[in-house]
Amino acid sequence: MPGSELPEEELRQARRGTAIGAGGLLRESVPLPARGLGEDAVRRARDLDDDDDDRRVMSFPLHMRKLFRSIDEGEAEKLLALLALRKDTIDWIAEKNPRELKNLDGVVEFVSSSRTAAKVLMWVGGFAVAFVGGVTALAKNGIDLFAMMRGGR
Repeated sequence: MPGSELPEEELRQARRGTAIGAGGLLRESVPLPARGLGEDAVRRARDLDDDDDDRRVMSFPLHMRKLFRSIDEGEAEKLLALLALRKDTIDWIAEKNPRELKNLDGVVEFVSSSRTAAKVLMWVGGFAVAFVGGVTALAKNGIDLFAMMRGGR
């Protein structure tokens, strides 16, 4: 047999190199099948799995599959928004019990309504200052608005 004059280790390495080379040529020459039976496994084996295939959810444990099925698109967006919070915020919320979180909802509503009330009072105060300033300016110039309203001069 040719090559039998080589030492056993070199012969083994030569055979291994030949098998690797033949495998590489075979991989390049065999096209991937169309989406058929086992095609996903072939694509994953060749690291060509770049599409978003919903069937991959089946590889998750049962409790994760239940979680995935229970979330609709709107809730998924809310969950992503929560996950985008800073880590210290998430840790702070995780420490709270349901009663504290319910109270926190009340605090947020109170702060929101307080801000609204502050804006209204700011406008009322601004109007009052402008009114008093206008009346003072008119009185200083000798124009008596109250006498005009009573019908006199």
